[in-house]
Amino acid sequence: MSRKKIDPANPGWSYPVDQGEVGPHPIHKKIKAGEADLKLVAKRLDIPLVDSLSAEIVLQRAPNNKAVVQVTGLLKADVVQSCVVTGAPVKNYIEEEFEGWYSDPTAYASITKARHEKAGKGTDVEVPILDEREDPEPMVNGKIDLGDLVCQYLSLGLDPYPRAHGVKAPELTEIQQEEISATRRNPFEALKDWKGKEKG
Repeated sequence: MSRKKIDPANPGWSYPVDQGEVGPHPIHKKIKAGEADLKLVAKRLDIPLVDSLSAEIVLQRAPNNKAVVQVTGLLKADVVQSCVVTGAPVKNYIEEEFEGWYSDPTAYASITKARHEKAGKGTDVEVPILDEREDPEPMVNGKIDLGDLVCQYLSLGLDPYPRAHGVKAPELTEIQQEEISATRRNPFEALKDWKGKEKG
């Protein structure tokens, strides 16, 4: 799984942390988006407004591979979306747990990934997507972009069909209902789909 590189024209929120800060013990960070960052996040997510966005984050080395860093946290955000029926502004408060795995490509080799790729060669069998802990995202210049990770998971917390107070819910197709159900069952799979749409 590969995350989309930041688009200079629509970068979202960038908060890079050098992997050198992560030693043998977990480190804790509290980050908060500034006014300019909030505007970039709203543009990236294609919503009218992100009024606030912050996260409490823990970074720690993977116990079985010190070249891998696990990132876990909780984001909190106040956003404004547009009602899908009337277009009126709809305020929403979001709390979303998130997780990411990152590796130093100069020091990490994924045996699981190599076996996975070998198994998929020369066959018509669909190979399942690897869990991120088995195939961590490569760090860029030894850095982990916490802001970008938070933005990705904020996208999962948005209401896919926001409605203004008193507005009747629109009829949803079976595909739309399944998409909502899948997101609630497995947000990590939904994140993979979101990244895929970004690439397109």
